[in-house]
Amino acid sequence: MRTVFVGRLLVLSCLAAGIAVPASAQDVDMSRVYRCPDNSYTNMLSVVREKNCKPVDNANISVLSPVTPHAASGGGAANRASAPRHAASGAQSDRDAEARQLLLGELQTQQAKLAEQMQAYNGGHPERLGNERNYQKYLDRVQSMKQQIELTQANIAALQRELQRYSQ
Repeated sequence: MRTVFVGRLLVLSCLAAGIAVPASAQDVDMSRVYRCPDNSYTNMLSVVREKNCKPVDNANISVLSPVTPHAASGGGAANRASAPRHAASGAQSDRDAEARQLLLGELQTQQAKLAEQMQAYNGGHPERLGNERNYQKYLDRVQSMKQQIELTQANIAALQRELQRYSQ
């Protein structure tokens, strides 16, 4: 009689556990992620209902573990690894000099290009080409030339501003 009672108890406890597991599993939506008004993300339906969270489509969310206070405040290797590495002043000045030389070369190239463009533009009256019997084609080419000159002038101005940064 005792084994029957233990058997029934075991069956009842298994049934109770079997009913309880799906109920808690239904409380988590494994196929969706929800964003709550406090900018937290969850897939627990009880939290979704409680905070009025909205579903996020195409969620690519990375979960990062929080930094423990010991690791954040410790003066060990963790802080040395995350500290910014400052370049030696000599190496930095070498890089600055190299960047300045590159900018000067590009500035000279752009100035030469501007000189060619200005010569071809001829003060707004470039020579007509043989295929420009239609006057509108000529006007379109003149407008395009003007835009190219303005772009080159903008490039020169930007290069000069950048060079000023390296001369300080």
